Amino acid sequence: MRDDLHDDLLARLIYIADKAGIKITEVEGNSSDPDVAFCKQRIINVNKNFESDISVSFRLAHEISHIQFSQPTFLYTFSPYIKSKEERETNERAIHIISRLIYGDTPNEQRNWVNFMNEFHLPVWFEPLVKEIIYD
Repeated sequence: MRDDLHDDLLARLIYIADKAGIKITEVEGNSSDPDVAFCKQRIINVNKNFESDISVSFRLAHEISHIQFSQPTFLYTFSPYIKSKEERETNERAIHIISRLIYGDTPNEQRNWVNFMNEFHLPVWFEPLVKEIIYD
């Protein structure tokens, strides 16, 4: 994984959250405790000990998407699944956010959905979403 890409991306995501009035708190939970978005309070707890193959950058974009677009009274824990409509839409929005940030000036023919999947350690069921969204 390219640390410079992820450091820059995290900084840009934190900036987006800050501009949207979203507070990001880094917590030290158990390895099985996922990140949490408190929509009404506009707070995201990122558990630095959470064991997930999916990158922190993607997880943060996902939680930002929950706060910006989900029901304000809900609390969401990070979920990489796409069976529920809410989680699918949130993952789509996270892909949109990240692809705009990293591919802003990159022509479509230089974008690669496989590289995107690998860079953020996304599970195989994200393939159709990534293929559709990063070329938008």
